[in-house]
Amino acid sequence: MSRLGLVLALGCLVGACSPKPESNTGEPVPSVVSVPAPAPAVVVPPAEGIAFADRTSLAYVLLLPGEGTVAPTRDELVALVRRELGTDVREPEVDVLIQYIGMDPLIAAANDPRLGSKERPHDLLGLHVEALDRAGLRAAVSAAALEDPVLVRELSPTELASVPTRHSAILLRGDYRNERAVRGLRLLQTLVRLLAIDRGALIHDPDTGETLGTEAFTRRRLQAGLGNVADQVAVVPFPDRRHGEPWIRLTSRGMRRFGSPDLELDGLALEGKALQNATFLLHGLAYQMARLAELDPSGYPLELTEDVEVSHADITRAYSRQQGLIPRCDACVGRVMLALRKRDAEPHDPQGHLVVRVVAPRGDPGGADQMAWVRSTVAKVLGSGQSQD
Repeated sequence: MSRLGLVLALGCLVGACSPKPESNTGEPVPSVVSVPAPAPAVVVPPAEGIAFADRTSLAYVLLLPGEGTVAPTRDELVALVRRELGTDVREPEVDVLIQYIGMDPLIAAANDPRLGSKERPHDLLGLHVEALDRAGLRAAVSAAALEDPVLVRELSPTELASVPTRHSAILLRGDYRNERAVRGLRLLQTLVRLLAIDRGALIHDPDTGETLGTEAFTRRRLQAGLGNVADQVAVVPFPDRRHGEPWIRLTSRGMRRFGSPDLELDGLALEGKALQNATFLLHGLAYQMARLAELDPSGYPLELTEDVEVSHADITRAYSRQQGLIPRCDACVGRVMLALRKRDAEPHDPQGHLVVRVVAPRGDPGGADQMAWVRSTVAKVLGSGQSQD
């Protein structure tokens, strides 16, 4: 974004700077004046379209004790669902989940009449089930992810101690569209929870890198109203290569499950409160992006070309499971506009997944200084720190 400025053109009027005439004609000599040129127009970058996926997928890896395993058959999964949920009035979508289990993407191509039938839920595309031996497990889950204290922080001491003894796994991958508050994701997580409890498994999320026990996974599974998006999306710090030291950036992991690109906010000071509030802001934006990514009833892919408004209420909704966590600021504006810009892929990005930068809206002169803009933007929603309750 170009810096605004005022350009003054100074010059002499015709004859005003010529030598003094030898004879005085009695006519007044024009004065030297400054003539301001018109201020240059603000250069507004063109809108940059951010495409949402019209279909997406998410895989979970269930880490099993011991060596070798056999994948459950679809009939066994159906029996498990009926046994555990068949009479549970809190699970009204049991029949839809059973339909989902029956959709085998390996034998049902996209043009298969079974997938195009009116009886089939439009938002559910297929469920992949696969057993992984020791080699397959190493390919699916990195040793570093299982050793990172941040990524295994939700495991109990007993669960953590069992990780080195788990040498086989079951992979469950759901393919779906973001419709009905991401129903495909919610059904997939229900099935993962049931199978993990049945097999005594730990649950690894390759998208965020986290490994959870069944209790933590159940607590954090997606709610029907998208009210706990913060439980689904991890925020990871990285060095800020764009601005150098001492600045850092925060990048989300897990937005793929909503059909949305991941988000990155750079120009952040290495200070605990600032980073926590920036994380809150990113999760509020993640909540809005999950809603915006919901597939249009027409079935056409969606593209975001406008700035996105994020409010304090959005942040609170993203953390609805953790009431009272978000700081209040009665004197704050309470909402801000954010723009998204594509950036080049980096080695640590999720494979084959777009990451976009969070920047000032188009035409905002404050965006020329990213660090100052970030401070001001966070303060408008959450306060500067001193004024928070």
